[in-house]
Amino acid sequence: MSADSSESIYRCALNKNVPFSAYFSEQVKDLNYRVQQMERLLESIEPFYKKVQLTILEDRPYLYRVQGHQIYIGAKLLEAPGHLEKALAKIWYRERNEALFAQQILMEEVITDFIVYLLNGDLDLGDPQTKIATALRKVRWPFVIKSVPAYCESPWKQSEHFAVCLEHKEDLSVDQQVVELSLRPLLVTSWVNSYKGLSSRERFNFVQNLPRLLRSEHQPALPLIGMHRLAGVQETTLLKAAEAMKNINSFLASSQAMKDSETHRIFAANFTNELRSHGFQEAFAEASFDLLFVSPTTLTEKSAIFAHFMKIAKASPKVQIALRDQDNLWMLPSRFPIPLKSFGQIKANRTVVEKCGGYNFSYVMDYANITEKLLVVDHCDTNREIQYSRFLNEGAEGFGAQNKGIAFVQFHLPSLLMKKSELEQVSNVFEFIQKRDVENPSFKSLGWREVHWSEQANAYQPKAYVDAIEWFRVPN
Repeated sequence: MSADSSESIYRCALNKNVPFSAYFSEQVKDLNYRVQQMERLLESIEPFYKKVQLTILEDRPYLYRVQGHQIYIGAKLLEAPGHLEKALAKIWYRERNEALFAQQILMEEVITDFIVYLLNGDLDLGDPQTKIATALRKVRWPFVIKSVPAYCESPWKQSEHFAVCLEHKEDLSVDQQVVELSLRPLLVTSWVNSYKGLSSRERFNFVQNLPRLLRSEHQPALPLIGMHRLAGVQETTLLKAAEAMKNINSFLASSQAMKDSETHRIFAANFTNELRSHGFQEAFAEASFDLLFVSPTTLTEKSAIFAHFMKIAKASPKVQIALRDQDNLWMLPSRFPIPLKSFGQIKANRTVVEKCGGYNFSYVMDYANITEKLLVVDHCDTNREIQYSRFLNEGAEGFGAQNKGIAFVQFHLPSLLMKKSELEQVSNVFEFIQKRDVENPSFKSLGWREVHWSEQANAYQPKAYVDAIEWFRVPN
């Protein structure tokens, strides 16, 4: 019970006299119920190999350790729902697991979370401090990736990390595991949804075959270390996370059960489809967003534009919005940044750039590998706030209507690239558009037939053979 004293509780069948324990007198009914519920579930699949011992520590309330068949758990974590049950599931899992590979810790979290889900019909793992519990909800790649502070604030942190997150957030052992463990909600949600997609009979067969899945051989063999390190490829957070996702999928796809079990094949197909529906594509594991804002200056949580986009993101949770400056990227609504170097390729359907003064088409085309639509906003007066809420839903027309007097151009980069050679001599986009020299070969290349003025947007919309410039408003 503590560093200075300990108490033991025995089954009555052992017929031993033991000192009266006030703690166990109060807790034994609840403990018995929780242990028996999980024991009944696990032994309906396959019994434990050995008896389990439980040690509860009051002086280290957030300690959580599973060693062999011994559980060490702090009193606070014991009181919070799910952690004791999870520890029992971990012992059962480790008894059967024979598939050691690079993502072993993550795989254990996914399977044992699934077992807790089977017990409760949800994943109710509570945080004894915040009282917030995990929840099975739709999360998307790559928004699920977290920094250490964001991971430690999340109710999805590993039970073993509650103490270290509370005391030493900078601990390197946490930092090294955060990338993979932050994938847990995405993988668990996909796993549970794949299970729910099975028929009742298939669900029963799948659960009964869990021990076989854990013992199964894998062909090809699962990697023991990250393969990109062997290949000498530059390691990024995104690449490491993508590899972990692929390897977890391979755990299913390369299992011997794929050959022997129709239920397993259906589940594996469901799982792959679930990951795709959550934004993860194995062929190109890149960071892709609906909207990316590129700031010319350093961003902080206190920046006005940060607060503005945070409000938009919270009001539109289904839209993937990211902000970046020269060093960091924020995947809203998370307030914690991730270093930009953590990402290899970043793409967005729409990108917004604020810039003061003129620019040429080469500047615009530098974003061609990043985005389809680029909105370049002329923002020289830093005291004037630009609003983007209508841009999210109405595009450049809504942006123009919401920001009277602000010069901007929206480009369609695939079309612009078709005329790259003809436009590379243009030194100033605004002057080029404003002058509209119909005899200029560069201007002719755009194929403007007419320029429509929109009263609502207070901006121009060219009608052209090549939709390289979709909307614009020139400076006054």
